[in-house]
Amino acid sequence: MPDTNITIYNREGSVFSDLEVVKLASGFQFTEGPVWHPDGFLLFSDIPANKIYQLNSGGNVTEYLDPSGFSGEDASLLSDMIGSNGLAINSNQHLIICQHGDHALAALDPEKKMYLLTDKYENRPYNSPNDLAISADGSIYFTDPPYGLKDQILHPSIFQSSAGIYRYYNGEIRLLRKDLRYPNGICFSPGEEFLYSGSNHPDEAFIWKYTLVNGNIKDQSVLVEQNADGIKTDEKGRVYLATDAGIMIISPNGKRLALIPLPECPSNLAWREGKNTELYVTARSSVYRIKNFI
Repeated sequence: MPDTNITIYNREGSVFSDLEVVKLASGFQFTEGPVWHPDGFLLFSDIPANKIYQLNSGGNVTEYLDPSGFSGEDASLLSDMIGSNGLAINSNQHLIICQHGDHALAALDPEKKMYLLTDKYENRPYNSPNDLAISADGSIYFTDPPYGLKDQILHPSIFQSSAGIYRYYNGEIRLLRKDLRYPNGICFSPGEEFLYSGSNHPDEAFIWKYTLVNGNIKDQSVLVEQNADGIKTDEKGRVYLATDAGIMIISPNGKRLALIPLPECPSNLAWREGKNTELYVTARSSVYRIKNFI
């Protein structure tokens, strides 16, 4: 049934007036990093539980990977957010995993064999890779805030001295930006002309819009003054933000279009592959589906 609580900011936003919000699963500690698998199911992280779960179309949830983000024994330098966070599927159907506790970007092949992509920059471990986006050429762009570290602050004597945005490509790693102290969600515009990233920290209430040229950032501007956790775009270039108030939808030029409230605070979101009418949302203890986008 239509969600009558959707806030429409202007006429362009009226296309969201008949959305349907359904809770699909619940009972988790802190859900994050949803991604639609080409084989027809959703994967998502439960960060404190150190697990990745599989949600089938019928609503059944099964354990997919344990441990997912921390394989060690000494967690004294970590927060309670030790497990995997952001997830993505590359062109080889490998699951690319942001691992907090192992300070790494890793890949899981279709036979569930894990291998390391990168866990250091300039011979120092990452903080806690948070979210990622994979470009058409296979480059992996990821954010590295300190949410997985003790007290959720930087520890520059051991880990990175800044919270960066990185590009991993063909075994090489490059630090692209360190504008934010808590960089979080990251995604591309439909044609990959722009890269978006933001922060959910109250002192950094804006979404950056970076211009990409040959894999590098050439200039930047503020798309909108707004905190957000995970972010995604649709085929029309609209930007979807997981905010404390719900899913906020922003036009490509930064206008607020609509706000979709949820019973729980959303953390991240993912489109169903090949079907940009269904959006899956991780929100604290639960996973939701929002349907009927046009």
